[in-house]
Amino acid sequence: MKKTSWMTIVAICVSLCASVVAAQQKPEKPRDPAQLELTMEVAATTKEGYPSVLRVTVKNVGIVAVDMPMPKFPCIPGGGGVEIRVQWHPNTTEDHTGRGYGRSGCSQDHFASLAVRVKEEWIHLRPGEFITVSDNFRSELRNLDPGTVEYWVEYVPPEANAKELAELQQVGNIVPIEKIETAHLRFVVH
Repeated sequence: MKKTSWMTIVAICVSLCASVVAAQQKPEKPRDPAQLELTMEVAATTKEGYPSVLRVTVKNVGIVAVDMPMPKFPCIPGGGGVEIRVQWHPNTTEDHTGRGYGRSGCSQDHFASLAVRVKEEWIHLRPGEFITVSDNFRSELRNLDPGTVEYWVEYVPPEANAKELAELQQVGNIVPIEKIETAHLRFVVH
């Protein structure tokens, strides 16, 4: 009898704790209706065999058309687009001067509104469609001491507030809102 009472009390406590935890969970952020796949591959190498040009593909793997800026290097006005990231890690444990590189942003102070950029400059990828671009990132590999270079590509969504995104969606434009990245690859500098 006592064992049953204790089990009942424990069950009630567990149930109350679970309901409190469930009530405190953060609300889920809206799911990105744009479903993109981002891949990269080495398109060319240096004489030493190090990667120097990457071929980057952005593919719409979802069920709705997606509007996005052209994946340009190194400047995407107003944010959004593809960026190559590079990090160098030295071989010696005494050297803590690892370097990282990323190219994005533009030197212009004023951009057209997001709605105008979508209408006049952006591409429209229907389900299954893709865009492929190449970029030479060899300049970021100059004068490196022995170590490991880690590199990957990111798609960064455009700078947009909730109101702008809602207005675009009302007129049929689906804009990616989540950052995605490729697998991180490495090679050794001798």
